[in-house]
Amino acid sequence: MLEKEKTCAFTGHRPEKLHMSEKDARALLCRSIENAIGLGYTTFITGLARGVDVWAAEAVLDLKLLHTEVKLVCALPFPYF
Repeated sequence: MLEKEKTCAFTGHRPEKLHMSEKDARALLCRSIENAIGLGYTTFITGLARGVDVWAAEAVLDLKLLHTEVKLVCALPFPYF
């Protein structure tokens, strides 16, 4: 039987609304993404908003160097709304 692809999407706050430093937030994101990869997640989706979305995308791209099966999808908003 084929295993379903596992997908993870990111949402988060702008840097000024976080209750932790950027360094701590990035480290937490990296650990969380590593854990997700370990659980079989291979596709990661981000909207590329400033802050958590961008940091998550950067972490995925860094981890992709070690985990070539990982894909990053950038879901950009429709510009006409």
